[in-house]
Amino acid sequence: MWSISPDKPEKLRAYRDKSGMKIPLLVDAGSETIKAYGILNPRHGAVPHPAVVIVDREGKVRFLHVDENYRRRPAPEVLIDALRKVEEQEAPAGIASR
Repeated sequence: MWSISPDKPEKLRAYRDKSGMKIPLLVDAGSETIKAYGILNPRHGAVPHPAVVIVDREGKVRFLHVDENYRRRPAPEVLIDALRKVEEQEAPAGIASR
């Protein structure tokens, strides 16, 4: 799990230190990743729409939640269910995943 932002590294470091966030914060300076996932908010320049993206090992998007209201996020149970589905799809034939 990680967070992707078009912000400068210094700003992300300050945010990480202030918030205590433990996940990696990745810089997308040209917003290329943000554009590739279709979550760029054109009304706000290089700022992405708040989003949760689950990608499988092959890079295929398996879950996408985008909401202009950054306070509305999927419930943890929804994300856990989505992750389990990805895990089941990636399990080799004949091997059950938990």
